[in-house]
Amino acid sequence: YRLKDTNWYGYISRNSGDRYDHTLDSSMDDWIGTVAIPGNISIQTSIAWDLQTTEGNERYFIRWGSSNKNTTPLYYNPESGHIAQYDPSSGLLNCMYSKMTDKYDWNWVKWGKCSDAPIKKDNPAFWNVFFETDKEGAITDYKGNVLRVTRYGLNWGVAYTVKPSYLEKDTTHSPTSLFVIDKDLLDWTRYTYSNLGKTDQYCPAGNKESLGRKRVKRNLNLPSDFQLTREWIQRFYEIARSNISGTIPRRGVCGVCMLHSYQMIAELLEYHSRGPLTSGGYFFDTAPNRDPFISFNQRYPQLNTLLTDVPSYANRLGFGSTLVMLPQYEWTSSDTITTRSGRLLHARTLINSPPGSIWLGLLRGRNANGSTWGHAVPILRTSQGIVVIPTNVLTVSLNTYIRSLAPTMDPNEVINRLENGSTLTELTTIQPVRIYDIPFSLTVSTRDCTGDGDGRRGSGRYPTSSLINQCSGGRCILQ
Repeated sequence: YRLKDTNWYGYISRNSGDRYDHTLDSSMDDWIGTVAIPGNISIQTSIAWDLQTTEGNERYFIRWGSSNKNTTPLYYNPESGHIAQYDPSSGLLNCMYSKMTDKYDWNWVKWGKCSDAPIKKDNPAFWNVFFETDKEGAITDYKGNVLRVTRYGLNWGVAYTVKPSYLEKDTTHSPTSLFVIDKDLLDWTRYTYSNLGKTDQYCPAGNKESLGRKRVKRNLNLPSDFQLTREWIQRFYEIARSNISGTIPRRGVCGVCMLHSYQMIAELLEYHSRGPLTSGGYFFDTAPNRDPFISFNQRYPQLNTLLTDVPSYANRLGFGSTLVMLPQYEWTSSDTITTRSGRLLHARTLINSPPGSIWLGLLRGRNANGSTWGHAVPILRTSQGIVVIPTNVLTVSLNTYIRSLAPTMDPNEVINRLENGSTLTELTTIQPVRIYDIPFSLTVSTRDCTGDGDGRRGSGRYPTSSLINQCSGGRCILQ
């Protein structure tokens, strides 16, 4: 199509006979060659919370100093961390500030004038957004304190922050820290995660390959005839032995067993058609007697830091970390199951799932001496039954590991393998169900986004207004 005009009206046409063509003057050459930098990356959103009443669900929206039922547009700037409301009378932004200090267990937020200039993250006006479900998020201030509102009482709907250590005591007036956030902001959060972990598919965005891609949402299962070959078992064994005896490294809620699980699930989903890797790894380089977080931090330092910051108080523990690590997939979570009868029923559900299904199993349990533990394992449905894939096994022999991967169709045996000699008290499964098309991945690029090759694009850095829209070919699309 070409820009044309007739009778003072501009239009576009691909018919060469239509008139009249518009042509840029040579004085515009510098303009054509200049890649424009956006002023900021502010995203319009609302921050809402739900209240269950006898009449059904009521939704309220946070605004300056209160909440009400009218949708209130706020602006979140990922660079400055600002959550701001536009004041039409002054033409300025009012930002939400945390007033928390170490001597308080909680404190009200305040709203004050601010600009959209980038600031350091160590600032009371800086807020972080994390997933708690696929549509809801948690918000923390620069020190990790949790944004909340009370749903009853004299100050209902007024935002405040609370220390994570005080959450269990903070029950007066039914407070909540689970917020409904606009899809655009959640999609931007996914895009940020994918750029940090280099899981984008295209670089640069806006090329013929990405723009011509048809968005087809397909179910995310392995082939129904997929079997764990000796090569795959050897690969899992190498991953599961990548740790140091006597240490318990972790990043937020993610310990070694969860990092092992993410690597196993990612490699199964990405490489099942070509066979397992023989060295390196999706997130960390496998190596016995070495802390895997060292390699993970060397390869993805900012993703490593972000994983540490994921709130550990979430209702569905592990969901936020899973979205950080593998944002290119749409995930669904089961409820947390706290009874043995419920776990047996859930095991039957896993057994009755299509072959090729895969889950992240999150476990909590109790030892005979009363101590508690947490663990994470991949769970795979093959054509022969359920396989629970052991993680973080430093001293297990390969032959023992092979025997532990025998498929079973017995729900009691599934639970026994999850318990592994202890008492299981909680079970949650999180399943990747389909590829998630992140809209920003098709339209936004950052400088040096080639990443780790095909299907692993990204710069490993936070997208910023100074780096965004900068592609190897010059200009790339920014919407």
